[in-house]
Amino acid sequence: MQCFVSQHFSIETMVAILSPGAVLAIGLGLVGFDLRRQGSVRRAKNVQRFLSHFGAAPAVHAAVWTDMQTADSDESRVGAEAGDKVEHLLMAAHFLKCYPKGNQSEATLKLCDKTIQKWVNAYLKKLQGSKSQKILWPASWRSKFTLAVDGVHCRVFEPSHGRCSKNPACCSHKFKQAALDYEIALSIFDNQRVWVNGPFPAGKNDMSVFRARNGLKEKMVATNSGFGIADLGCRGEPELLRTPNSHDVPLVRELKSRALARHEKFNGQLKNFSCLSETFRHGLEMHQVCFDSVVVICQCELENGSPLNVV
Repeated sequence: MQCFVSQHFSIETMVAILSPGAVLAIGLGLVGFDLRRQGSVRRAKNVQRFLSHFGAAPAVHAAVWTDMQTADSDESRVGAEAGDKVEHLLMAAHFLKCYPKGNQSEATLKLCDKTIQKWVNAYLKKLQGSKSQKILWPASWRSKFTLAVDGVHCRVFEPSHGRCSKNPACCSHKFKQAALDYEIALSIFDNQRVWVNGPFPAGKNDMSVFRARNGLKEKMVATNSGFGIADLGCRGEPELLRTPNSHDVPLVRELKSRALARHEKFNGQLKNFSCLSETFRHGLEMHQVCFDSVVVICQCELENGSPLNVV
């Protein structure tokens, strides 16, 4: 197995660019697959092992690591002088992907829980800090139809209501239990997420989220961004959002169908991470940190080998 590490020096920082092969070897070693076990199987098997523990391919995490070393923001930048290592990023990715309970991660990572939590929390914050560099609203659009918008519900434990045992505002019609809702918009013709907003109580309907203060409606009006495509839950804003309509000509009907199917595929990429598909146990504030971190990783997936289908 070949592993490559190259170092690029500048006056202010040192960037260690790791190849996907190096990240693959380091990640598998972190979760208990030594070099002998890695070398006894084909690379495809090792990649499967890596995906099951870290959620995205080695090339994706190599790109995330490079981006974090060259980030403009102090809150998302990493450096050797601070003791940062790619293993710490992979610990955070393991938490997002596997969402271990209790002390399960101690047995896998062979570290004490206190050390694991220290680096997981630190790198989730760094990943969240990278969100502004990955979620970019275009300066111009290539078509009259510009983006597809949809909401994603994520299950959480019942938030406190104060007087009642259940909080109806957080009840998701999809899961019939408490959940949080995030609004996501994807560029129709590019592999780029252009908008993420939330969390909102899942009992809010899609139009309420769209019309929220400083929300997507205000952004679309302010930037004159053309038409968005949404499902039938977003009927009521025909000047901005176009929904499936039996009167559409075949070409427009197919465009809407493909754009929404493409968005569902991306939502599936998010739910590939167990912290978003299982009932979240670590509080509402931490949920947003994890959601934003997964969004950053999934955007890097789109840019590094796992693009969405072209509309």
